[in-house]
Amino acid sequence: MNYKVPEGYFEDLRAKLSAIPAQQPEKVSAVSRFTPYLALAACFAAAIIIGTGILTRTTTPAASEDEIIEYLVQSDLSLTQIENYLSLNE
Repeated sequence: MNYKVPEGYFEDLRAKLSAIPAQQPEKVSAVSRFTPYLALAACFAAAIIIGTGILTRTTTPAASEDEIIEYLVQSDLSLTQIENYLSLNE
């Protein structure tokens, strides 16, 4: 093998590891614990608000009953067909 451990590596390793101070675990505040969830909720809220805004601006208004009747009269339908349509949609 071409790889060798440096001289005295394992003897110095214990001394180096014992020199590292023990770290106390940091206390996590409630705000920092819930920050990712709040960010996710804000993204969903923004998507819903933007989507609602886009959908309300791109929808076409429904035709009124008078406009439908005018269209049917002008479309060369017989009076019987118009009456059938009106009776079905009451």
